[in-house]
Amino acid sequence: MVDSTPRERRQARTREAILTAARQIVAQKGVAGLSMRAIARRIDYSPAGLYEYFDSKEAIIEAVCLEGHWQLMQAMRQVDENLPPAGRLLGLGLAYIAFAIHNPEAYLLMFTNPPSPANVLALMSESSSYPLLLATIEAGVAGGVFRPRPGYGVNEMAYSAWSLVHGIAMLRLTYLNDMPLDFSTSDREALQTLIGGLQGVGNDA
Repeated sequence: MVDSTPRERRQARTREAILTAARQIVAQKGVAGLSMRAIARRIDYSPAGLYEYFDSKEAIIEAVCLEGHWQLMQAMRQVDENLPPAGRLLGLGLAYIAFAIHNPEAYLLMFTNPPSPANVLALMSESSSYPLLLATIEAGVAGGVFRPRPGYGVNEMAYSAWSLVHGIAMLRLTYLNDMPLDFSTSDREALQTLIGGLQGVGNDA
């Protein structure tokens, strides 16, 4: 592999400084407080110079969101790969929710700013959490743990699982943020109910 040049290293550092500043501003002031000028002030850089790295504020937001999806994937990768599919799916779901709760601004930014068509495939690739979910469900189906039905296969199961944890995360970060509930127990029970459904529990005629 060819080593990067000093100029390339400087560019990489500046790009990361821009994204770091953007994350900080969003965390402190929300997306409304983010602007090219605000980022430039924070890193002591020329506003016009930022356009050498990103062509708009929206491009910076999308880059921050893509980084957030990568970080979510890394958090979910901490779940033991050797767990049986049902246990691993539970662990992945809890890790997903925990990431959202511990990174509220990042999570909300990720899911209130849809990716461009060019980056949709990236979010379904190895740079995101989706392949971890899909592989776990595929393993469960292959092992006879999860039971597909007509019109409800691996992709539909993955959709159900993602919808559940995303809904839990969004409710906890917004409407139910101050609700006095035992979220730890409720989240686990909701996931266990989903997993029972994927296993066919209660679905036999």
